[in-house]
Parts: sequence; C-alpha cells; structure tokens
Amino acid sequence: MNNFDILEIFLYVFPILQIIIVHLFFRSYLMYRNKFKFSVTDTVLPILLVGIHILSGRWLAFSLLPHYLFGIFLIGLGITLYFEKSPKQFMAGKVFSIIMKMGFVIGFALYYVIVIARILQLIRG
Repeated sequence: MNNFDILEIFLYVFPILQIIIVHLFFRSYLMYRNKFKFSVTDTVLPILLVGIHILSGRWLAFSLLPHYLFGIFLIGLGITLYFEKSPKQFMAGKVFSIIMKMGFVIGFALYYVIVIARILQLIRG
C-alpha cells in the first residue's frame, strides 16, 4: 500500500499557500522596472507545472505535463487566430496575458483533479 509522504502533502497545499502569501505580502514586488507587471498567478504557474509533473507521475506512472502544454499551445493558437481575425487592433501583450491566464485556470483545475485522484488512489489502495 502506498503511503502519503512529506513531498506529496507539501505539493497538495503549497500552491494555495503561495497564492495567499504572495497576495498578502509580496504584491508590491511584482513589478519589473515599471514595464512588466506580473500577477499572483504568474508566480504560481511554475509550481503548478512541477506539481502536475510529479503528482501525475505518481498517479498514472507517466506525466500529464506534455499533454497539458500541448493543450495550452492549441488554446494559444486559437486565441491568436481569434485576435488576428477580429477587427480590433492586435496587441501581443494582451494575447500573451490571456494565454497565461487561461494556462493558469486550466493548470489549477488539472492540478487539483490530479490531487483528488491521487488521494482517492491512496485511500482505496
């Protein structure tokens, strides 16, 4: 029977703790030279990617990270084509921002689906 280990428990709660801590204490540091403004979700996305890779590897014996990245690339192509065909002016920064937000939302949902599935796998044996 598989048991919970410290790394898994850390990976289950760390993204939410990081969102709370960055939002409360480090929000003022998310600006780079008054040119780039990062959001809290931009700081959490790398942790989600690592978590998706590790936890899906433990759950399924292969990583879902390439499938996630392929899906985000397809969504990015779709968003780019939408903005290219729209009559509004095309701004690359806005497109990149939308792709990053979509990547976070899908990644966050996938991450916690994997977490719930892994917990159920460990409970059922």
